[in-house]
Amino acid sequence: MYDNAIEMVETLKKDYLGMGFEVEFDKHVLSGIAEGLKITEKMRFVNWEDACDWAGRATLNVDCPFVILEMRNPVTGEVENF
Repeated sequence: MYDNAIEMVETLKKDYLGMGFEVEFDKHVLSGIAEGLKITEKMRFVNWEDACDWAGRATLNVDCPFVILEMRNPVTGEVENF
């Protein structure tokens, strides 16, 4: 059921909230069970600027358990480092 819930949220974001721009990013986990690991994930945003804004705010937030290392734009090939 958990995989199905994730699929439902991603469909909602893409089809109903206009978040069809998917980026891939690497994050470094700072605490918890995955502390010290570098994890690659994909996430949907409205556009590249929205994705960069989120990544910057997450990285600067001292309460966030991870920092974004790098994000890749699938359309232009642009890479942003944080």
